[in-house]
Amino acid sequence: MEPLVEAVAEYVRQTLRVYCQRSGYLFFDRVKKVESLSEKLEGGRIRKWSDIDDLYACTIVVPTAGHEPGVLRKLDACFNRINIRSRGTAKKAPEVFRFDTTRYYAQLPESAAEERAPGIERVTFEVQIATVFEYAWSTVTHDLVYKGDRVDWKKQRLAAQLKAAVEQIEMIIGAFEQVSIAVPESEWPEVATKDSIVERFQELIADGVISPSLAPVSWRRFADNVFALVASYTPNTYARAAAVNSLLDEFAKSWRQPDAPPCPESGSLFQMVLGHVGRSDTVGTLENHTVVNSIEIRDFYGLEQLSREFTFDGNSDASE
Repeated sequence: MEPLVEAVAEYVRQTLRVYCQRSGYLFFDRVKKVESLSEKLEGGRIRKWSDIDDLYACTIVVPTAGHEPGVLRKLDACFNRINIRSRGTAKKAPEVFRFDTTRYYAQLPESAAEERAPGIERVTFEVQIATVFEYAWSTVTHDLVYKGDRVDWKKQRLAAQLKAAVEQIEMIIGAFEQVSIAVPESEWPEVATKDSIVERFQELIADGVISPSLAPVSWRRFADNVFALVASYTPNTYARAAAVNSLLDEFAKSWRQPDAPPCPESGSLFQMVLGHVGRSDTVGTLENHTVVNSIEIRDFYGLEQLSREFTFDGNSDASE
């Protein structure tokens, strides 16, 4: 069977590895070793050779269980589904916490089987779909608990407790928006200030003052960068919230004026903020902030002389 199993492994690996890389998932696989197969058969639960469904098995690790339906659609499009054991379908008492990851069983499609050795179409393989936390739990506890020289009650108990913690984490992540509402809030000025940065700039975009094309990929990162810029010229921590408000008020007023220049369609929203702060007649200064220079910085905002300019040194030849 080894040549057939290896051929199945090669086909599945080539099919799923690219998909996982493109989707940001992790991919692991293995061909079952003879020793492991022997021990499994000796367990007495398998009645015939054709019932073995994991001579080759792989695992797709997804961020959360919400990604699972998309993975199943991909698997159904690539293989012939034989069976599936979905998470949560196995019966277990409420106080029991054990391995419960979705397992998808399939065979190669006819088009792929016809091009390979006879009999390969009957080889069933397993695809586990695990979340990051499930995979971490199973990987860490498997060797610690099941590959030891003793049967240890305390280790099995601890592994079950860790699985319970994993299930709780998964539950919280799955209902993150709803659960976050119940979290008691503690006032923290920096968070409130950064949220006001996002709110004020989104308002400018909604009002048509700023082009939507300049919206940042991450509003959270944009707010962090604006706050860091203000912090570079406001050493007093307690004065930064007021300094941010002054910048936001001044920036909005200047771009809402009837005689304001046309809003740029290229570059970035943060470059607009840099251009504003870099002027001599506005609040703040760029003296202590490292700026990544660009054509937009020079042509749109007239910033020719930068006190701290980012250097693209790297490992390239300086003469190039």
